Amino acid sequence: MPPPTTVEEMLDRVRRSGIIPSERLEQFLTQQSQFPTTPSELLERLQAAGLITAFHAEKLAAGKYKGFILGSYLILEQIGSGGMGQVFLAEHVRMQRLVALKVLPPHAYDDNTARTRFFREARAAAQLDHPNIVRIYDLCEEGRLLFLVLEYVDGTSLQHIVARHGPLPVSLACDYIRQAAFGLLHATELGFVHRDIKPANLLLDRHGIIKILDFGLVRSLHDGDGGITRRLDNAVLGTADYVAPEQAIDSSTVDVRADLYSLGATFYFLLAGHPLFPEGKTAQKLLWQQMREPTPIHEIRPEVPRELSDILHRLLRKKPEERYQHPTELLEALAPFVPAEVPLPDPAWFPDRTGRVAARLSTNPGPASFAGSASQVLVAALRSNPPSFAGPPSSGIRPQPRPAAPTTSSLSFEETQPAAPRPQPSSVVAAPVHAPSPPPPTSPYVRLVILILSAALFLALVTIIILLLFR
Repeated sequence: MPPPTTVEEMLDRVRRSGIIPSERLEQFLTQQSQFPTTPSELLERLQAAGLITAFHAEKLAAGKYKGFILGSYLILEQIGSGGMGQVFLAEHVRMQRLVALKVLPPHAYDDNTARTRFFREARAAAQLDHPNIVRIYDLCEEGRLLFLVLEYVDGTSLQHIVARHGPLPVSLACDYIRQAAFGLLHATELGFVHRDIKPANLLLDRHGIIKILDFGLVRSLHDGDGGITRRLDNAVLGTADYVAPEQAIDSSTVDVRADLYSLGATFYFLLAGHPLFPEGKTAQKLLWQQMREPTPIHEIRPEVPRELSDILHRLLRKKPEERYQHPTELLEALAPFVPAEVPLPDPAWFPDRTGRVAARLSTNPGPASFAGSASQVLVAALRSNPPSFAGPPSSGIRPQPRPAAPTTSSLSFEETQPAAPRPQPSSVVAAPVHAPSPPPPTSPYVRLVILILSAALFLALVTIIILLLFR
């Protein structure tokens, strides 16, 4: 439809959109001492009242009123886009809960590879439950649209922060990378390799918590023969600035050490303010990942301790066997460089929230503010009970049960209800889980006796077999 030219036409679009419940819209109109004289003035007032968002205003001004409601969710803003679809901030129309919706493009609905990869991401993310990983609540289908319902993180990516504000302080970079390593530890314990760790896929919220997102390239180690991975991957490598050397050659066989390389490249970016190899095209960068060494980080940032520089560059070794072999090793190595009190992130790093989104966040502020990062609970748990490198590693972290996830039992369009405050979510608290004490070591004399008895038994069996053969 053409853009509305009168206030009456704009009100008609607003009513038909379903963005604002009719009773709330009528209440708003009766409260106006002077009625708006232009469509743009009406939209400005609605936005100032927290009834619509800037995204709504832009679409309504263009004459669009359809597509704001997807299943049980009202779309509030577009917060991202990529090859695998668009990401929207949305609100459950009955629960008034903010979520993120990752929507597969309509043209990909009939693409079997895209659909299979989308389902694989959903299944993988659904098995992960950790405070440093973005949680997935549901996989929904509305007509020819497939979308994931994800935890909404009120923050921004490390990519955006460094690009806008420059390299991070050393202590904060260590804390954020260590939090990401906690998330990778949980993923690898369940048999998953992310394969696309990079600053853009690490979200930082306003309380200093890092969340890993986007498992679109995830590999499951439970895919024994790698058939699904090989069939889907083809040219999928990851991101050239952060991909491990072995992943650029064959992404279907990599393990957690490839994620650790990518995490090291991300660590370098946070401290240097640029990737390992800032110049060159994609093909050159992939080649340099195989052959060239980056400039040592302590030469770029002299305040970086040499010991910390060694940790970072060990993550960036070309051969997987020369890197840290497991996230537990990295967690232990970084522990001395994370201060006991980590300052909260700079508020200037985060975008301002206005209108309806600001109103919703003000009624649901999330965890209470405190001095230091909430990940310190995880740090304390690890320091008090360092995970053993012998046998299957354990993170020693068990997050508290979270509130029930929103469900989408019906895909019919619904009218939004008046907003009501919902309970404040509890902050994540983790407690160490003490592993059972290992059995006492066996005496070398006992082992020698056992070895002699075993050899004697073996010779006796051989003698019996020979006698039976020549009998």
